[in-house]
Amino acid sequence: MDKVSIKEDWPACSRIVHIAGGILATSEIQTDMVRLWPLTTNKKVYQVKIDTFGSLYGSLDNLKLDIIGVEFITHHMEFTGQAPTQFRGFIKQESIWPNWDASVLWSGLTLSAFHNKNGLAYDLSNRIKFQLQTINDRIKNLSLAYHQQLNARNLGTSFKDGQRFQDGYTNLVYQEFHSFLFDAGIMRDYLCEYIFNFANGGKLNKAIRQSLNNPKLEVTTASSLFKGLKKVASLTDLESNLKDIMSKEGWLYELGQYRDLVMHSTPINLANSQLYAIQEIIELPEGQKMMSVRFPLPENPSKLYSERSKRTSFDKYINQFKELSKLSLESRGKYDCLEYAHKVFGLISNLSLKVAKEAPYEPMKQGYLKTEEGYMPYVTSLYGY
Repeated sequence: MDKVSIKEDWPACSRIVHIAGGILATSEIQTDMVRLWPLTTNKKVYQVKIDTFGSLYGSLDNLKLDIIGVEFITHHMEFTGQAPTQFRGFIKQESIWPNWDASVLWSGLTLSAFHNKNGLAYDLSNRIKFQLQTINDRIKNLSLAYHQQLNARNLGTSFKDGQRFQDGYTNLVYQEFHSFLFDAGIMRDYLCEYIFNFANGGKLNKAIRQSLNNPKLEVTTASSLFKGLKKVASLTDLESNLKDIMSKEGWLYELGQYRDLVMHSTPINLANSQLYAIQEIIELPEGQKMMSVRFPLPENPSKLYSERSKRTSFDKYINQFKELSKLSLESRGKYDCLEYAHKVFGLISNLSLKVAKEAPYEPMKQGYLKTEEGYMPYVTSLYGY
């Protein structure tokens, strides 16, 4: 086993990396060794040596491990539990830390709207900022629920690859996934409300009201914005892209279908047949193997919601019990819950960065100037000019 080296020139920061399947990787403060949890299947500690502070992420990526997010611990109160750790969702999309970037940006837009005395812009920006932080916490909580489930399976006597199971932790994972769906849906609606009011300098607002012949129309949901976008002949690139992702086959449409299925019909793991969690083995270099867990999602939520809404097919859960049970034991699902939530988390965080460009004011930041009378607050551009 390689020896740990102390790197005094590295930031004074410990990191806990959340990885798909419930796996964790820990990087202690100013050390160059990363340890994976759980132990390998032959009860060994799997370690990765990193050359620089920033190479942690690439080293895990080289192992084909999907990073969900990272907890940064930089203050003694975070070590003692007096303050929460700084969790940031990690995404390999347009931006690596899109949620963090968006939270800072929308905080600046909230401040600028306040100083420009625009109550609607202030209220919406504040709500979007809050919801960005909320979906970040939802991803963390869902990942921790996976971790708890994996820990419980790891403490068992055996771990068989592909084994379906259900225990006291399984429903807790699906419950956390439901919470993510609900809050991602709220985030979607807040962004749509902002776009309606401020996109293209307010021209979209006027175009939708005119096309629907309703001069007092207000839009507060994705469905109402989509209805308006379909009526407007000329759209900007952002508006056109939004219309596409809200159409069938679009990711925002799919999110809405999963959310509606859970909100109005059934728990996601009971939508068609009882879904079970799955034990899976991850291959590592040098023949090492590690345990993980997967929570399947059913395919085609729109079809499932439609069938259940007719309320004519519930007898099949009894009459076709054996067939459906067999299907449950064979299904791996279109997505894994954490995999899907993580993807949507990145997409909607990146979308919020694009929507922020429609803001009527430049983002600001709060500062304090030390004077003889004390510290005096001031505001300046978020970008420092």
